[in-house]
Amino acid sequence: MEIIKRVNTTNPLSFVDEVRTSVRSDVGKQLTYKKTQTTTAKKHNRSRKERILANPDVKRWYDNLARGSPITAEVRLRRLDKFCKLHDLTPAQLSELAMKDLRAITDLLEDHITWMEEENYAPGYIEDVIKSVKSWLRHFDVEIKRKLKVTNPDFTPTLQNERVPNAEEISEIFNRATLRSSVSISLMSKAGLRPEVMGNYNGTDGLCLKDLPDIVIHQGVVKCISTPSRIIVRREISKARHQYFTFCTQSATKKLVAYLNDRLASGEPLHGDSPVIAPDYKYKTNRGKNQNKPFLPTSQICKEIRNTFRPRFQWRPYVLRAYYRTQLIIAEAQGKTSHSFASFWFGHKGDMSARYSTNKGILPESLIKEMRESFQRSEKLLDQELSHEDPTLKQKEELSDTIQKATPEELGKMLEMFQTMNIGKINQVRE
Repeated sequence: MEIIKRVNTTNPLSFVDEVRTSVRSDVGKQLTYKKTQTTTAKKHNRSRKERILANPDVKRWYDNLARGSPITAEVRLRRLDKFCKLHDLTPAQLSELAMKDLRAITDLLEDHITWMEEENYAPGYIEDVIKSVKSWLRHFDVEIKRKLKVTNPDFTPTLQNERVPNAEEISEIFNRATLRSSVSISLMSKAGLRPEVMGNYNGTDGLCLKDLPDIVIHQGVVKCISTPSRIIVRREISKARHQYFTFCTQSATKKLVAYLNDRLASGEPLHGDSPVIAPDYKYKTNRGKNQNKPFLPTSQICKEIRNTFRPRFQWRPYVLRAYYRTQLIIAEAQGKTSHSFASFWFGHKGDMSARYSTNKGILPESLIKEMRESFQRSEKLLDQELSHEDPTLKQKEELSDTIQKATPEELGKMLEMFQTMNIGKINQVRE
């Protein structure tokens, strides 16, 4: 037997006459049969949204809506998908039916409204479904001419029994909140911001430190240099697509400064582009589609506020903006601020007169100063939970109101009384 060298084999014995072509080809180590390989990696399953958007017409329609509002595009896509699923149609089949027989598709929509009303769906939801289907059909130049009616379209059953919180409840909400959620709650209830301003739908933009001109970082510490602090809402994060500003009360500013200092102490570098409400960087993850977006998405902000309410309160997060507007209405009634100022701070464009006054890109310093003083006069109505917690503060407010409403004669008597009290205290100290 001929002795051979062992080369690339685990078998120490190898024979010259061994037939190896049965298992290997003449191309190196390539096998002549298919080798099955098992792996733990899971195959990516496309979501229902991805499957729908695979249709180029649907994708084109969706992108067009998203250029106006990403939230509107998402909601209308879901409404269209559910409508098609209920009627066992695809969006393409729905559009083909509409182009062939307009009357049939109109009857289908009308019957769908009847069915949803029988199932006790909210009128606003029914209208939203019809709007979504009409929007999809308009993409193919199909216009529904028949006027489709919905019973009680302005009725909102979820808001029917909702009321704004009082001083005790606002105080309890802040006692239940974490540091970050207390800032989100403060910015909504004390500055009137929408949650979309703090972080947009997909977490790619939101309120930054550069939008807070009165908040500075000095020697490694966050400080407020002017109160009430001003908050600039850029056009990109404004719902009405216009830039405006509002003010933040002193208590809300203190919570914001404490939150930012906590992030600095945790080692997070803060700069002008840093988000005011940021994700928790202690729990970074790169799995799936989470790419560590710099801003907290709107859904997460609302979820955190909702978790703070539950189970004690069943309110929506937007009740905080309703609280802010209610308190400003009271301030208007008491003459502490004007309706134009309150609407401007609330993010509304206002009437035609506002077009030539507050809705300008750059306002004069005199107007900003007047707005700041007006907000300062209204501040105690927004921070009413502080007077509820501190009785002496409430007494000071009542005394301040009495002095403002007093006549010159009453003011003279008060001054004499204060002087007498001071003389008595001085005598006690001397004795």
